[in-house]
Formats: sequence, structure tokens, C-alpha cells
Amino acid sequence: MKKNQLSCYYAAYKNKEATEFVLRNFRNHFPENPVFLISDGGDDFSDLASKYKCGYVRLHNIFEPKYSSYCSERMKEYWKRLKMAVDYGQEEYLLILEDDVLVRDRFELNRHFTLCGSRIGAQFPDIAQTDILAATSTPVERYGMCGGSFFNTEIFNKIYDDVILDIEENHDEKVVKEKWCSLGATDSNITYHFCKRGYFYEPNPWMIEIREDRNWKSTDHAIVHEYKEKY
Repeated sequence: MKKNQLSCYYAAYKNKEATEFVLRNFRNHFPENPVFLISDGGDDFSDLASKYKCGYVRLHNIFEPKYSSYCSERMKEYWKRLKMAVDYGQEEYLLILEDDVLVRDRFELNRHFTLCGSRIGAQFPDIAQTDILAATSTPVERYGMCGGSFFNTEIFNKIYDDVILDIEENHDEKVVKEKWCSLGATDSNITYHFCKRGYFYEPNPWMIEIREDRNWKSTDHAIVHEYKEKY
């Protein structure tokens, strides 16, 4: 496969110091890869977008004016923003950047995968595990598509319309009637919808989370999640 076929999605809010820190470190190692920067109803980051060669848009805050933390409208908006980043980048994989993601070295995407994230992650509730098992006959217990995670954009595009329809028809009922609040968490939602369609989650071999190993500074992982010094 061609190496480093990756672009980035980065939703920032009001911490310009952290945003510039993340962009600067990413650009130190990936000077030409596409980055799509979104101001999520926060500061104007157009100066940083220009400085670090990012696509840029300033949108309303994803929680406003009417969206609750867990509702279908917010989740559809999140998927639509991911789609904007995928369409902008036109690369094989999308890396999720956040204010606590440190890219400290260059790495090569030298194998194919569907989506990969935290090695620790969180446990799906029984309802999610049941849905995925019924759809695929494959047990899936955990999710963790946090900052520093990747997904395959070809697969994302393939399932996108079906996921949007699924969210419209089923999301709120699952959250409210079945009390599955974590479906409204983006890392859970992405993992669930990929896995439900037969595209499974695996740990990200290029990333370490600080909670995972207190000696993370001495490891050779190129991506660090939970880096809070600028957060």
C-alpha cells in the first residue's frame, strides 16, 4: 500500500495554545498531509489554519442551540463533520486530532485496517454487544475511538448514508427508552456503527495513552493521547 495516506479531523474550541501545539507537532512530522480544522462555535482559528496549511470552517457549537448531549441531531451533525473532513482530505485513513493529542514522531501506515483506537477503551453495554452479535455473529466487547484514533475513509463513505438513516430512525429510542446514553458518545458511536456493519475495531499500534503506561515517555509510540500539559 502507499504510505502515509492519512488526513486529519480536528475540532477545536477555545484553547488556542493547545490547538497550535497540536498542529505544530503534527506538521513537524507530516508537513503536507491534509488537516481539516473546525472551530466548534469557539475562537476564530483562521490564522492557525493559514499558518499550518489546514482546511478550515467555523461552525456552531455542536451542543447548541437545541442539541442535547446524546440526541440524534447532535450525532448526525458529528458524522456530517467527519464527512466534511473525509471529503477534504481524500486520503485512505482519517486521524482524529484533539487538544490532548501529541504527535511526537513520524510513522508509516504500512498495513490495512478498518478502525483502530485505544488499547484500554471502555466496555460496550449489553445492548450494543447484542446488536453487533446479531448483525455479524462476531462478539465485540470494547470501544475507544478517542483522539489519536484512525478509521478507513473508504469504509466510512460506504456506510455513511446507512448510518445517517440508522441514527435518524433508531438513535433516540435507544438512548431514551433503552437508556443507552453512551451511544451519544462519539467514540462509542463510531465503533458501534462500523462494527454493526462488519468492520471491526482493533487497538492502535501507533498510539499510547498516558493512563496506559506511566513510562509512556520512554516508549516508541508516535502518538500520545491524554497529553494534558496544554489542555
